[in-house]
Amino acid sequence: MSVNLELKPDWVRISFPEGDDGIKYADFHYFWLRHNCPCLQGCRHPSTKERIIDASVVPLDIRPLHASVESDDGAEIAVTFYWPPIATKDDKGRLVLPEEEKHTSAFPVSWLRSNAYGVNRTETHELPPHDIDLVTIDYQALVNKYDDRNSEASTSSKLSAKGKVTYKAELYDKLRKYGVAIIRNRGDDTEEIIYDFIDPSADVISTHFGRIEHLRTGNVENTNNDQLGYTNSAIRLHTDLCYAEEVPGFQFLHCIQPADSGGENYFVHAESAAKYLKTEVSRRAYELLTTVNITFDRRQSNFQALLVQPILRLSDTPDAKTNERTLEQIRYSYFTHGPQVSVPFSELREWYEAQQVWDKLLYRDDFQLKADLRKGDVVIYDNKKVLHARNGFSGGRHMAGVYLKAHDLWSHLGQAKDNTQ
Repeated sequence: MSVNLELKPDWVRISFPEGDDGIKYADFHYFWLRHNCPCLQGCRHPSTKERIIDASVVPLDIRPLHASVESDDGAEIAVTFYWPPIATKDDKGRLVLPEEEKHTSAFPVSWLRSNAYGVNRTETHELPPHDIDLVTIDYQALVNKYDDRNSEASTSSKLSAKGKVTYKAELYDKLRKYGVAIIRNRGDDTEEIIYDFIDPSADVISTHFGRIEHLRTGNVENTNNDQLGYTNSAIRLHTDLCYAEEVPGFQFLHCIQPADSGGENYFVHAESAAKYLKTEVSRRAYELLTTVNITFDRRQSNFQALLVQPILRLSDTPDAKTNERTLEQIRYSYFTHGPQVSVPFSELREWYEAQQVWDKLLYRDDFQLKADLRKGDVVIYDNKKVLHARNGFSGGRHMAGVYLKAHDLWSHLGQAKDNTQ
């Protein structure tokens, strides 16, 4: 077996030829590799070979430009990484950016093997979904396939009973697996769309904004409309109503009118991101976000609510198989995050660092589902597991927002799923 490289977003997996030490492959963080560069052009002293690069100047999110395996007479002798330049400290401790366009680190294969630390490691969690096609349903395509016109003379096409079961069973599967589903070409009637997800005997969750939110500038339909959703500003990733003791299980957004420009939506399956944080990035950051309470404080002209909870809420009892408490809910809302006063002075910096590690993870392109909703499109997502956001926009963008109880949704879609078994 030859030496192979598998470049990941934060680390590299290097596979080694079979040996007596039992090492098949090892994972190395990029920041560790950059700190341990063996070169004599700024990382090791040319005479003494001692390290002269300071770990404090190596960005923890550094990534190589590219990497390769070097051979000599057919023998693979080194793995070379090519890095973007980083600032180093001069004799007076000042940061100075080198003139080089890229920095080269060539590691002997034998050195990497003898210093391997992530040996034969198993990734326990995959990245959150980021392929929009995985979560998309074309409603019009289903209508074309399951047409319920009573006669050839009819010009009205509707989804047949069999088509509705197929549609709702597919919704069930996507929401169970991905926590989000996008329905293209669903139509213009928000009230009708509500009952795609719940029984006619059930109803939506009304909030202090009203029964249906009309998210647009110049809103006059809703109460308490002094909030970001009724502006054209960008809104970063968040979950809704974090300040409520019991938050809505699901929300759907119905595109009444897209923006003239901008206004694209994006989503992150935060439950998967949190598990990835715990196992692949920083267990300590995960622990802080699950144990340290923060204040969610919604203050408006005619409404106020406050709740103290951690960002990541765990179950009260451990799982029987893993003996660990499982993640039950994500509360994340930068615009209702009150002053952090529950952490001792000496520990506050550590909490902020954990929160920034988490936030940086959420904004990785390979963690996000990005969608440009068109007129008649609908997106529905799990408000306890999926974060949502939008870009700033210009023009008359209008989204109808509706909250649903999780029990009502799963009961309704579950019946359709059962009918397909």
